[in-house]
Amino acid sequence: MVRGAPVVFPPFQKEKLYDLCVEQMGGALGSYLEFGVYKGWSMHHMVRRFTNPDARFFGFDSFEGLPEQWGEGMKVGHFSTGRTTPDIADPRVTFVPGWFQSTVSEFLQRNAPLRTPVLVNFDADLYSSTLFLLTTLWHFVPEYHFFFDEFIPSEVVALYDFASCYPVDYQFLAAVEDEHGRPGQVYGRIRNTRLEVSASAA
Repeated sequence: MVRGAPVVFPPFQKEKLYDLCVEQMGGALGSYLEFGVYKGWSMHHMVRRFTNPDARFFGFDSFEGLPEQWGEGMKVGHFSTGRTTPDIADPRVTFVPGWFQSTVSEFLQRNAPLRTPVLVNFDADLYSSTLFLLTTLWHFVPEYHFFFDEFIPSEVVALYDFASCYPVDYQFLAAVEDEHGRPGQVYGRIRNTRLEVSASAA
């Protein structure tokens, strides 16, 4: 279910999206999960904005680049850092190297329930990776705020397919337009409604 009209920012104003998120979350963060870290630009900005000492930041990335071709110009291995993780000197930050299918489920099983509120940054770019992450998180994280960093063209399809198959309620709160006037990055909230469906069925 999608409700309301999001705030729309002009192109290249991603930091305004981050600032709105901080406002919506009341400046407090429990757990931040970032899928697709690369050189750590987004992680750096999240750490700087959420300063509460009990917040925890987790960055998931193979650091070997894309596992498959994305679009016309992004070949396998694009975004590789040679397995080097970003240098972010904050003890609250942990990087989890490896392919998502090898690390995410194990991490969630070991750390559930996560500290709340939870913020998730989907920056995996690929449809396959984003769909895997959405469906995996559904089993462990009942509610969270989210960013999609490359919403068009692949992540939007992954969200549509996910929401078509799983009982969820989601809302877009803001977006940053790309140069074509489409939502490039989006911010919102998502909630697992499985328990509500089960209760009504009973």
